[in-house]
Amino acid sequence: MYKKKDCGMTLLEVLLSLVITGIIVSIILPLYTNQYRLSKEIACKAETDFTLLRAGQVLTSAVQEGIHVEWKGEKLFVTFQQSGKTIVDSFYLADKDRDGILDLYREHLGVPNPVVSGLKGFNCSVISDKLWRISLLAVQEGKEVSWERKVRQRI
Repeated sequence: MYKKKDCGMTLLEVLLSLVITGIIVSIILPLYTNQYRLSKEIACKAETDFTLLRAGQVLTSAVQEGIHVEWKGEKLFVTFQQSGKTIVDSFYLADKDRDGILDLYREHLGVPNPVVSGLKGFNCSVISDKLWRISLLAVQEGKEVSWERKVRQRI
């Protein structure tokens, strides 16, 4: 009669396996892309939150420890007493590395040191004697995220 050869797969088997593979890929690919987008959003939000938190910590600490604090035209000047010497540090936003992103700088003894990158706005105002309001603004994927604290000078 007729002999069956076991040499390979039939055309029907190949087409069926391609259809099954296509169905599996069409289910898995959207899940993967959604997870990728979500992880990217979470990473961006975490970076923005860290930027605001770190800048807030540095500015809050400076205001608390400063003998004299003054906000003058987009800059915060803080006077410290260090080893019997009076030192004035300034905090300001600038793009000194020319990457198009504003950085918060602390200028200590005439040397500018970057604190954080990615801030859009920075403002300090006196509420009452030795009580300050620090406001920070960052942009995260087109949305503005703000941070604000009230800080009292210890000295």
